[in-house]
Formats: sequence, C-alpha cells, structure tokens
Amino acid sequence: MKIVYLLASSMISGGGKVILQQADELARRGHAVTVVGPEEAPGWYFLRHARYERSPFASSERLREADVAVATFWTTIEPAAAAASGALFHLCQGLETDSAFYSAQREAIEDAYRLIPRKIVVSPHLREFLDRLGYSDVQDVGQSFEPEEFRGAARGEPSGPLKILLPGIFEIDIKGVREALEALRGLRDQGSPFRLVRVSPEPMSEGEGQWRIVDDYHRALPPRRMPALLADADIFLGPNHEKEGFGLPTLEALAAGLPAALSDTPSHRSIAGASAIFFPPRDVAGIRLAISRLLGDPELRRRLSEEGPARAARFRTVDVGDRLEEAFRRAVDV
Repeated sequence: MKIVYLLASSMISGGGKVILQQADELARRGHAVTVVGPEEAPGWYFLRHARYERSPFASSERLREADVAVATFWTTIEPAAAAASGALFHLCQGLETDSAFYSAQREAIEDAYRLIPRKIVVSPHLREFLDRLGYSDVQDVGQSFEPEEFRGAARGEPSGPLKILLPGIFEIDIKGVREALEALRGLRDQGSPFRLVRVSPEPMSEGEGQWRIVDDYHRALPPRRMPALLADADIFLGPNHEKEGFGLPTLEALAAGLPAALSDTPSHRSIAGASAIFFPPRDVAGIRLAISRLLGDPELRRRLSEEGPARAARFRTVDVGDRLEEAFRRAVDV
C-alpha cells in the first residue's frame, strides 16, 4: 500500500514521535510510506524506513496518489480531505476541543473532525470519547512503543535530595503542570528537600518562571537523550487532566523503572494499573500528598520501580503495525 501521514509540525513532541514510529513500522513491512509536512524533516527523529517529503499538503503528489492518507492533527484534516483520493483516516491522540488552550478554535476543530469520520486512536478512553460524540468507525490500535530503549540498571538509593521529573508544556492546561508546580511549591515551603527537573518542547515561559521552583529545565530534549534523563531522576510526576490523550512520558518512565505519582485518569490507569500511586486530577493537595509519600517511603519507591517495566512491556510498536495494516487494508478493499 501507498500510505501518507500528514505532519503538521516538525517540533519535537510525544505525539510527533508516535506518528513517525507508526510510519516507520509500516514502511519496515514493505509499504511505501511517506510523511509529508510543510517544515524541514524532524531533526530529532531518524526515519529508518519511511520517507519524508517537505511539501505543502495541497501540492504533494504522494498525497494525491496514496491508497491511504492519515491526518494527524486537526489542522491537517481539511488538507487531507481536499487533496487525497484514497481512504482517509484521522489519527486522534487527544481531543483538542477539551483544552482551554484551543478554546478559540473549538468550532473550527469540531467542523474539521467531521470531515474524516474514520478515526484511529491510541487508547481505549479516546475511543469512548469519540463514540459519545457520534463517531462509530473508531479503531483503537494501541500505543507504539519500544520499551527496551528505556531499560537501565537497577536503581540505588540517591545520596542527595531526590529528583522529581515533571514533563509537559506549562501553558497547555490539560498537562496539569500549573497544579503540580503549586503543590511542589507548598512542599518546598514546608521544608521538603527535593530537586525539580522540568522537560518541555517549549522554553520556560514567564508564567512558569514566576514560581521560582524549577532547578533544571530541559527544552526540546531529543528522544535519544530521554532515557538518560529518566535514569537520573528518582520520581516521575504525571499530573495530566482526564482528557489528555495518552501520556507517552508516563509510559517511558515506567519502562525506565521510575516510581510514578499519576493523576487518576483513564489513560494513566490503562498504562500503569497498580504500578503507580494516584491522586485526583487537578487536585493540588492530592499531588502534594502523593509526592510526600514517595519522598518518604524508599520501600514504596523500590516496589514501583520493580513493577513499572513489566507494565510498559505490554505496549509494542509491532502490535500497532498489525492493527494499522488490518484497518488500512479493510478500508482500501471496500
């Protein structure tokens, strides 16, 4: 099959990594897969099998000739529907309409979603959300992931203050970073010793800087460097809201054996099961209590560290490739 993925931006992101992993896996199986985008090829990810074409979507010859075209963000849906002649899919990794960050575009996003009713999702709760919105052709293909990239040596007890790793863009509300910073600020004011390590695709904003709590900030960290950052941390904090799509950093943390405190969302429960401790989403006091437990209980950290990699090993890119092939072939044969 000739397959095209439409990439809205080459900026480093977990969602972008998933798109590129799917494309590479399908190309590894012998399909002619091209990722088309208006920007330079992502320098942070090496495509081993798929091709990258820098082109406006409207003038992409490969998009016009594709058997299958996959829109991957709401801004790519209309161009896919206008230019592609083959079967159309919308890869939905999260509902943009449920974020205040995109509130001004809510109507445009809803209109775009309706242009491609055939959806692909990476988590069961996203399928349920789309079902409730009236989309009946929704295929959950699971999350593409290579757990062996994150496996490291067994963790020992640190000699200094524990390092808490907090990912996500501060300004995007569903990432929950603001509540996490408020909770950690309270802990530090109470005298709890720790170092806060932040990682985000964007530079630290003025709003985040006003909290004056971050000790180390990593911007646009390439995927090849993420395993080392996880190995150097002691606790992972995942404060995503309920409507966050999947939470790829959480899966990476579990694979690396990093004890995790997570918001109690459908996505996090499906990823971590009982191999993490949970707090109510958006709950500053709950975050504070969860982090306090992990800071003060080395035995709990040890148990979660041992359990995490087995949970993460359930997610494999090869399984996603099987489900994508089935969905695409069924659509092309119609």
